[in-house]
Amino acid sequence: MSYKEKFLPGIAVELIVLEGEYEGKYRTRIEEVREKTLSVGAPLIPLHEGTKVRLILWDKVAAYALETTIVQRIATPVSVFILELTDSVSKVQRRSYVRVPAMYPLTFETVTEEGLSDLHRAMMIDLSGGGMQFLTEKKLENNAVIYAHLALPSGDLRTAARVSRAVRTEDGKRYIISVEFDYIAERERDRIIRCVFDIQRAMRKKGLV
Repeated sequence: MSYKEKFLPGIAVELIVLEGEYEGKYRTRIEEVREKTLSVGAPLIPLHEGTKVRLILWDKVAAYALETTIVQRIATPVSVFILELTDSVSKVQRRSYVRVPAMYPLTFETVTEEGLSDLHRAMMIDLSGGGMQFLTEKKLENNAVIYAHLALPSGDLRTAARVSRAVRTEDGKRYIISVEFDYIAERERDRIIRCVFDIQRAMRKKGLV
């Protein structure tokens, strides 16, 4: 199976605008795939034909990037961008992040087709720039998307995350949830990395590392 064949309808993706006034990252999903084009939901930004973009999607082991351009914008019945389905698809290596023990309270909501769920409480177990583990009474399925509110020493932080693993505790009453920060803004990831470094420094002073 080629990397190109991983771009399928219904899959959540990140649309990265590489140039112009609206340069940045936008969450969307693939709507339709044809032989030479694919369509994605259009964020509320007025991008023009010919704008260079990068489309990123994730599976359980890696991320994949499609380098392409916007061919057309269609407004009805739903607003979509038509992108050229090129052969310029590559596997993106995930960055390796230091993981440290971290016990901070957090709350989260699950993302569903109807919107956000009720608020659930949890306690963080460890933290890295790439993800975290936390303890909660709420059972979550693999690849579920949550919207988490972290109470870090440097201030509150909100981000979406993808569940990569859920394990029931020995007493059967709670779950240890592992999530990946696949959708986080880089400035927020930098805040988490600084927090991890601060924890490391404190651990070194106590002789724990």
